[in-house]
Amino acid sequence: MVKYIDIEEFLKLEKENMPIIDVRSPSEYNHAHIPNAYNVYLFNDEERKEIGTIYKQIGREEAVLKGLEFAAPRMTNILKSIDEITKNYD
Repeated sequence: MVKYIDIEEFLKLEKENMPIIDVRSPSEYNHAHIPNAYNVYLFNDEERKEIGTIYKQIGREEAVLKGLEFAAPRMTNILKSIDEITKNYD
């Protein structure tokens, strides 16, 4: 079951030893992010652009498949990065 929380409660999580992981592309993260959030991106900037183009020109399903094609091979490294971040929050 998903628990919905408001932004104030969400922002308290980092103070309660729960890191905030931002999975957006590096340029999106650099443009604006929650203070102290960690960037562990699913797609780099070029991949994000390609997925967006596919979404607009072909459709959602093809864009999702392309996203999986990009992210799946890196999933182990993504999870290892998140694991390293969370070790600092025990």
